[in-house]
Amino acid sequence: MTMGSKAEKVLTDLVLMKSQDTDPMAPIAGYVSEFMKRLGMDVRRYSSDEKPSFVGEHGKGGVVLSGHLDTVPIGTGWTRGQGEVVDGVMYGRGTNDMKGGCAAMLLAAEKLVAAGVPFALCFTTDEETSMDGAGAASKDPAIAAAPAVVVTEATEFDIVVREKGLVQFSITTKGKPAHASMPHLGENAIAKMVSVLKGLEDVYRPPEDPQEQMTLCVDTIRGGTAMNVIPDECVAEVDVRYPPDMSTKAVLELVRGKIGDSGYEVKVLHELDPVGTDPDIEAVRTLREVVGPGAKVLSVPYATEMVMFKAANKRLMVCGPGDSAGCHIPDENVRVEDVAKAAEIYTEYCTRMARR
Repeated sequence: MTMGSKAEKVLTDLVLMKSQDTDPMAPIAGYVSEFMKRLGMDVRRYSSDEKPSFVGEHGKGGVVLSGHLDTVPIGTGWTRGQGEVVDGVMYGRGTNDMKGGCAAMLLAAEKLVAAGVPFALCFTTDEETSMDGAGAASKDPAIAAAPAVVVTEATEFDIVVREKGLVQFSITTKGKPAHASMPHLGENAIAKMVSVLKGLEDVYRPPEDPQEQMTLCVDTIRGGTAMNVIPDECVAEVDVRYPPDMSTKAVLELVRGKIGDSGYEVKVLHELDPVGTDPDIEAVRTLREVVGPGAKVLSVPYATEMVMFKAANKRLMVCGPGDSAGCHIPDENVRVEDVAKAAEIYTEYCTRMARR
């Protein structure tokens, strides 16, 4: 069986197993776990039974390849079926984000075990929600000992070495309910929110360089209970991505500086630190050599599980098949030959790093 046909088979197996947040993860987790065990790898389980993560290791001190098996919901607007292949392109939720990368990891594992090269694979099942699985798996000794950790998310084989930080928070304004025909007896919480958000107007305009500059998006607003009642509460949820020279504290100070110190409440809902790797280290240079001269070294505005490994290892990268712009959309897809190419890249990279 050629690498291309193997890639199509393994990718099909993964894509046809539903793995969005509400689906049971046991089938797909069991698939990758048993795959690694059949190769004789030492498989260690972390996190919860419902959302497990795994580290499978062959030898000691090798590169760690990491990927997540969960997906966002399939959604609507599709013209292709799950796992359908047309002209070498496989369609389906998770093909691009990121079962293509996960399939390539398993295919590389077969070749690396046969060649006696040390390496490890890390699989998680909650990246789209909490990333707790990667946090739990990051304590595995293979992560700290690795000469590099490569997250196999879609990058079109460019090499991501820096990701922006994330803070998501809510802004709440309070009012006083009254009949809508007598607004002078109440206080309108939505009107207060309009005033608050107007103060942020110059901040949430898209910047000239979203890769390097802070971005702020007001993503949800909830307020009011009925058409004839003055709303007594309004809640806006805000997503901020910030560069490494900032912090959550600095973001909130900037926000308060724009909208004042009173008349609202702020609650941090979720945050991730920025993360970056020196692009001149051997681990990055070697991966670029393996991928080829066309590979760019990038900073990106989004977050991957790379950030969850930063406490254990500073040699972190993202590189994989597919296009990040093709995630979470109808007719999501990946080229099967790119999955096979990724497997070859990971095999060669792990081999070179083991010989360093």
